[in-house]
Amino acid sequence: MINSIATAVQTVDNSNNVLFPTDRVRSKSCQCPCKGWLAHDLGSGLFTITKPGIYEVTYTADITSAAAGQASLVLEQNGEVIGGTQSIYTVATASAYGNVSGDTLIQIPCGASYTIALANNSGLDLSVQNANIIIKKIA
Repeated sequence: MINSIATAVQTVDNSNNVLFPTDRVRSKSCQCPCKGWLAHDLGSGLFTITKPGIYEVTYTADITSAAAGQASLVLEQNGEVIGGTQSIYTVATASAYGNVSGDTLIQIPCGASYTIALANNSGLDLSVQNANIIIKKIA
């Protein structure tokens, strides 16, 4: 399992990923990309799952924008939106934060590897803080 966080405020442009500079918890099976099932470089927003199985992915974050409108984050798999993982916060007052979260299960078939990311798909540039993503193998 891995739990990566980004507590400081970061600007995430539309269509870009939230970056995760800190791994709070990283189990032994996530330590080495050649022997474990997950690869993540600190400071990157990409998490590559390299072994077959079923994985649970959850996230939370505080988001806002400099303008009123709908702000949203979504989980992506290999650059494509994972249906049912988008969370939307309506920014009524510019720079007012709201909390969003989502979760899903992902099945990795034999011989495949998937790259997971938490992306801004709102059409607005966002300020994101206290972002948290957890990926754990459940089967």
